[in-house]
Amino acid sequence: MNEIGKNLKRVRLLKNLSLNDAGKLLNMSAQAVSKYEKGEINPNSQKLIEFAKAYNVKTIEFIKSYNTPTMKFTSFRKRKRLKGQNLELLKEIIQNEVAKYLEVIEINNYSDNLIKIKKYNCNSYEEAEEAAIKFRNDIKISLLQPISDLINTLENLGIIIIQIHNPNNKFDDFDGLSEVVNKIPVIVLLDEINDGARQRFTIAHELGHLILNISNSNLDEEKVCNRFASSFLMPKEAIINEFGTNRNNISLYELITFKNEYKVSIRATIYRLKDLNIISEYTYKNIFINLNKNFGKKSEPVQINPEKSYQFRKIVHKLETDNIISLSKACEFLGVSINEYNNENNNYGY
Repeated sequence: MNEIGKNLKRVRLLKNLSLNDAGKLLNMSAQAVSKYEKGEINPNSQKLIEFAKAYNVKTIEFIKSYNTPTMKFTSFRKRKRLKGQNLELLKEIIQNEVAKYLEVIEINNYSDNLIKIKKYNCNSYEEAEEAAIKFRNDIKISLLQPISDLINTLENLGIIIIQIHNPNNKFDDFDGLSEVVNKIPVIVLLDEINDGARQRFTIAHELGHLILNISNSNLDEEKVCNRFASSFLMPKEAIINEFGTNRNNISLYELITFKNEYKVSIRATIYRLKDLNIISEYTYKNIFINLNKNFGKKSEPVQINPEKSYQFRKIVHKLETDNIISLSKACEFLGVSINEYNNENNNYGY
């Protein structure tokens, strides 16, 4: 299967089209569509335009090609329902997005010497807590200071954050991925996440996978990374400063104001309070029961807006402005038309 064939198949699957469905749109047989996808037939420019119109995408989607990196997908978090063709499709999309990002930063003369993170040994859940404190200290963020923009903070440390689209909710069961690719730490998550608190915890969890050196095989790595994420986003000192050391109950107002300030979910905060023995198991369960009763098992009062990464787009615009890459190449990287690209400047009256 050549690159164009792979792209044709990827776009068709993202559109939830079977070979028969695609054949009807293109006025050809399902077998013919399959031959194009397998590279047995090479489409000419007119045929690519027909595919693009049928699938309602830009022609560039079929001809772009990047040097796909080798990825292990060892820290790939998903639910059991995500499997088979959808899982393989997601992995292919992730590899393509990582490859594209790596190409852009290579053109921009990015050096792995700019990466400002290191590994922390972790043999227990307590050491995961300690590692989060050490990491905060190393990157010079006070233990009493909320992290207002987590994505920007990590990107400034040399970590690539990639937010991938979730067409037709096809990848709802994907939680996140972290991996070092070509010496560059990468975190991948879905772009269409409405819950900013959940998004931030996912990012902090994946950060744990990147920087914790877990040598104790008896530990549950996912729980270790959860403990790291909780400590990183809600340091013990901050929690005690906000709530005290021993409470019989916590008001909803306290939880909401803490959520607004630290941008973490109320449920994660309650769990953290129990974990630090500030509230008892009984109080923990009681608050949870009241929360579920009044707001449902998944909802909470106050919505935290999700964060957005702008670094990739910013680098592409810089490279095009400096005439290092062409306008068409910039549009290819961003997956937009020339008019859409120009409008990104015009929308700000520039």
